[in-house]
Order: sequence, then structure tokens, then C-alpha cells
Amino acid sequence: MKIISILFVVLSGPLFANIAIPNNSFPGGIAVIDFLTSHSKPQAFYNNVPLFVQKIRNNQWQAFVGIPLLTELGEKEITVKTDSEQNIKFNVKYHPYEQESINFVGDNNKYLNPNLSHQERIIKERKLLASARKYFSSRALSNSFFIKPINNNISSKFGNRRVINGKDSLPHTGIDLRGNIGESIKSAADGRVILIGDYFFNGKCVFIDHGQGLISAYMHMQKVLVDYGQEIKQGELLGTIGMTGKATGPHLHWSVYLNRTAINPALLLENN
Repeated sequence: MKIISILFVVLSGPLFANIAIPNNSFPGGIAVIDFLTSHSKPQAFYNNVPLFVQKIRNNQWQAFVGIPLLTELGEKEITVKTDSEQNIKFNVKYHPYEQESINFVGDNNKYLNPNLSHQERIIKERKLLASARKYFSSRALSNSFFIKPINNNISSKFGNRRVINGKDSLPHTGIDLRGNIGESIKSAADGRVILIGDYFFNGKCVFIDHGQGLISAYMHMQKVLVDYGQEIKQGELLGTIGMTGKATGPHLHWSVYLNRTAINPALLLENN
């Protein structure tokens, strides 16, 4: 299990400039915040976490904020740093999410009540996975809409409020796509592999850096067919569908993170 060292630097090129990302300022969405500055390399932060910032034209800039699913509604703010600081406010609005019930039986119960050995493993893996979500590179690797990793129907939507074996659980932080064991999984966008591993909850998975704090993850895989550090093109084969880790059946769990926050991957698809 390896992860590339994290780089906290300003952007070197536009990531979203060639596509129109709408302002979806709700939990699990992306807030698009415009601001003016003549500074050549402004930086922006939300809760002290670096944001993707890009120049649109002349002195016009944009910052993109991934909003956590459990964020309270209401007024928030980002901090833009140049030769001075300015705080820019925005509002997080309500967005409805569905509820779904899931039942774990047999061996899968270990994911609900992990033993001591499993708990020790979870703690170690949590640090590696958190590091992958925090990854922030200077490279603008993606400059187009994302594509679905597999062209299958969604079996579980992003943000669903989950009830597992009758008990409330955390909301779903990705999209589950139906599939058969061995079916091909493609990269959603250009990028670079920053983490490969086989984890207790996620199973076999791949994390890809798309530049400026935008990360995609592909979980519960049967086989991983890429290497650590490999440069990836959109649509390139990453591996195959499986049901490793916390999975009740074969499927792909696809997550996207922006400024360390799980956002709805569908928001980056051309026809979402």
C-alpha cells in the first residue's frame, strides 16, 4: 500500500475552465465562488483546507468548494489570500436525499461489529485513506467532463441516508454502479494513480489524482490492473468489478473528493 507524497501548492493551470460547472451549493455539492483580484497567484481556503482556484479572464477568478454531506445549512465563507485577506460568504442550501435500507448477514456482520484485530487494521488503513483524500497536486491533469467508469445503472445513489440492519448509518459518500464480476472499470478522467490497496471496508481499490485536490476512487474491485504512480487517460482500464470489502454483491463504488470532501460524482458528468 503506497501513496505519493502530498504537495500543498498553488495551481499551474485550469482544471474546469473548458467546462461549465454549475453552482450546486448544497451538502454533497460544489459551490462555485467568483472573485476579483489582480494578484497572479491567489489562494483560497475553506475551513483552512486549500481550494481549487482558477483564472477565468483578466482579474476574474473562481474558487470551487466541495461541501461535506453533514454540513449545517446557512451562511459559510471562504478566505482568499493575496497580499491581504478577504472573506467571501456563500450560502449552503437544502437538498433532498433518499433513504435506503441494507441488510448484512453471515460473514458480512464483521463489518458492523469488527473484532479487535479488525479494529486495529481499520485504524491503520484510515490514516492511509485520509492521506489520499487530502492529496493536493500542482498539476492540472483533468480539463473535461468526467465519464462514468462503467455504463451501468446506479444501484445506490450518492447521499442516500442509510439504515443498516435497522440502525441509522452514515450517508452514502459515492455512487454504486451495478455490474458483474470481471466487468471492466474505466478511469473517469485523466490523472495519476496515487493509492492502490486492499482495505477492510473498501476492498481492493484505486485512487486517482485529477489535479488541484480533485480525487476519484474506485472500490470493491476484483482485480487492479494499474500501477502506483501510473499516468492514466480518461477511459483507460483500471481493473474489474468485484465484491471485496464491505459489499453485499458485485458492484463498483465510485467516489469523488474535492478539498478532502466527498461530492456527488454525477455533478462532474456532462449529462448529470
